[in-house]
Amino acid sequence: MQSIATDTYDFEDLITGGYAYVDKTDMLWKLANGKDGKLFFISRPRRFGKSLMLSTFKCLFEGKKKLFKGLKIERKWDWSKTYPVIDLNMRSEAAQSLPGLEKNLWGISRRIARDYGLKVEWRDCGDCGKAFSETLAALAKKHGPFVLLIDEYDVPLQKFLLAGKMGAARAMLHDFYGGIKDNVGSIRFMMMTGVSKFTKLSVFSALNNLTDLTMDRPEFAGMLGYTRKEIETTFARQLGAFARKLRCTRKDAVKRLLAWYDSYRFSPYSNVKVLNPVSVGQALPSGILTDYWSKTGVPTLVVERLQAGGKVPSDLDEVATTPGDLDVCDANDLPWIPLLYQSGYLTIKKVVWTDSPNGRYVSRLVLGVPNFEVRENLKSNFWRTIMHMDETCFTALVDVAKRQIADGNVDALTNETLFSLYAALPATWRVKDEAEAKRYFLMFMKLLDATVHVEQTSARGYADAIVETKKGVYVFEFKFNRSAKAAIRQIREKGYADAYKADKRPVTLIGINFSAKKRNIDEPLIEAL
Repeated sequence: MQSIATDTYDFEDLITGGYAYVDKTDMLWKLANGKDGKLFFISRPRRFGKSLMLSTFKCLFEGKKKLFKGLKIERKWDWSKTYPVIDLNMRSEAAQSLPGLEKNLWGISRRIARDYGLKVEWRDCGDCGKAFSETLAALAKKHGPFVLLIDEYDVPLQKFLLAGKMGAARAMLHDFYGGIKDNVGSIRFMMMTGVSKFTKLSVFSALNNLTDLTMDRPEFAGMLGYTRKEIETTFARQLGAFARKLRCTRKDAVKRLLAWYDSYRFSPYSNVKVLNPVSVGQALPSGILTDYWSKTGVPTLVVERLQAGGKVPSDLDEVATTPGDLDVCDANDLPWIPLLYQSGYLTIKKVVWTDSPNGRYVSRLVLGVPNFEVRENLKSNFWRTIMHMDETCFTALVDVAKRQIADGNVDALTNETLFSLYAALPATWRVKDEAEAKRYFLMFMKLLDATVHVEQTSARGYADAIVETKKGVYVFEFKFNRSAKAAIRQIREKGYADAYKADKRPVTLIGINFSAKKRNIDEPLIEAL
């Protein structure tokens, strides 16, 4: 049984190492043959195989035919032609200071000149962008058309997002990537990847013939990530072993795998959905379904933008937007919806088509959290970041609350644990109304393995929250700067608990009032129905 690589991003190492490989080279051939353009960009979340794809292109253009034996592209490609390949991993060029970034960008030109024996004096170069332009020109003059592969083009800019130096870093990268424009005629093929699409960088404005594969080319929607069919064929033996470890049928094993890692949909014009390849690659051999993705990076920026938008993860089940809104990500303010979508925390759940005299078009998209892994990732990282609690303390608080709700100890849950939760709110985050105060509670309850109904409909209104466990039903009503007694009175007057009168489980009413002055909840009022 072949091993599944999860930390190998080099195509040659993967093939020679005997790892299992999902063959997508037919898609790569459609891009590399030059019949449909030569300058491409694709944005995908981290750990979706972008680096491996670029490494595959590198081996292809360098003519390493033996590595492609038996793959779909082997008999289609002209192996007699090879090209110089400039492969830049911009993560390696990121720096903590502007002088450091400039030094690294200059270093790229120097390395290219050294590796290809170029004599470039750069006497008239006032910036790293002009130096890059002249270096590429010298390369083309000596060696002919070349291939340019740029991985994670946006990482150097991300380093300055929270440092207050965005403008200067953006200008520097604008000049550097602008150096590509002068050499378009000498480029045989270019592929650029990233997580965010910063549309105001010159790489998008100057290269107006850059083909964006991110959303608008449905035939490439499954180029990165694994489809269900690919898992069931390429990883058939591994899937069988996975099912045995879970002690379930193969069908049930697939169902569980999909629930945890599937449902990333990257194009509104294609129904293709893919699974996170790194998570699948770790889950199948281990037989353990858990959050692998968060271990590859804590989404601090995502959480902070989510907070700035006044949102918590429980608000993300149905997010309305348009294709145009998702395609724009201004590096100056990073709107939270395109950021979460491009980062993989939201995906397309529903597409709304509209008829017009000019034909049907996609007028609206409904986004949601892709799968269980991402949902767990968001929940835990959101609270740890926002509440400024370390993982041990936060986990302990959740564990205590889980036992309390399971045992029906709602008194301790509200008077002790919930009180501690609100006490941990940072002073910089003002709870300004009932809706915001309620969000904290609803988010926390969703971590407790309980069934939570938000704004449950009754004949005369909506209950703020109804929580069901095996031992009981708990009807919550929130007030803001009023009283817990008023909350209980509303539950009874509006009949929020009436639907559960015939339930064999005991029904408990809980009134909670949040005091803005105290920045915490008052003493809750708890009554039986």
